Amino acid sequence: MFNGLKIGTSGMRTAQKVMDNVADQIANADTNGYKKKEVNFSELLRNQMGENQVQLSENAQNASISIGSRAIYAKTNHTQGTVVGSESPFHLALEGRGYFGVVDPEGNLMLTRNGAFQKNGDSSITDEEGNLLSMETYLPQSQWGEESSISVSENGLISGRSQNGETLTLGRIILYTPGSSDQLISLGEGKYIPGNETPLLNSLDNPEGAYASVRQKALEKSNVDLVGSMTDMILTQRAYQVNAKSVTTADEMLEVINTIL
Repeated sequence: MFNGLKIGTSGMRTAQKVMDNVADQIANADTNGYKKKEVNFSELLRNQMGENQVQLSENAQNASISIGSRAIYAKTNHTQGTVVGSESPFHLALEGRGYFGVVDPEGNLMLTRNGAFQKNGDSSITDEEGNLLSMETYLPQSQWGEESSISVSENGLISGRSQNGETLTLGRIILYTPGSSDQLISLGEGKYIPGNETPLLNSLDNPEGAYASVRQKALEKSNVDLVGSMTDMILTQRAYQVNAKSVTTADEMLEVINTIL
């Protein structure tokens, strides 16, 4: 009976963790560059079963019963999200494997797929949180001219036009490719840093590497399947209810046993 209580409560905890992950996916379904997390299940320790506990077949070998399960975050799914159009010349999307780099006020580099950048009053280009876009500039950003004349090529080259109509090379966006996306450490808000053993190539120091293509006036949406997440939510609710019912049943059986004794 006590094992029944343990199995039921572990199932409820597992369902709750899965539900938390599903809720996070649904809440971020429209977040630019968001990558969903995947949850796997692992079995807890197994208890050996003896003839004094349950009637066993003569052919039964190593009979045991699990004492429950638990949910663990396996990894972040870094597959490509849907790319949609935008009107801002500083809204950028990546197609293929790779990341933008953004630098926080302390000078720390972070990787992101969220390309919703903006030009500020001081001519700096940042994300919505004020982190600077990682790039090299060939001309001071205050001299870049009208936003409507700025174009970004597939390899991140930024161009503009002078007052005489001449094409000017203004700078280049630095793209990053980690050795393995599975080894990135999530900081939340769609930002990552590479693990200690993860090699990180960039298009400035390693131009021969393979990098994602940049699309201007576009944004990559999340890779969440909203319909699938809603289905997972319903299934998880049912699993929680089943485990809660097993706990109630085990409790009622213990109460009957105590009454008899």
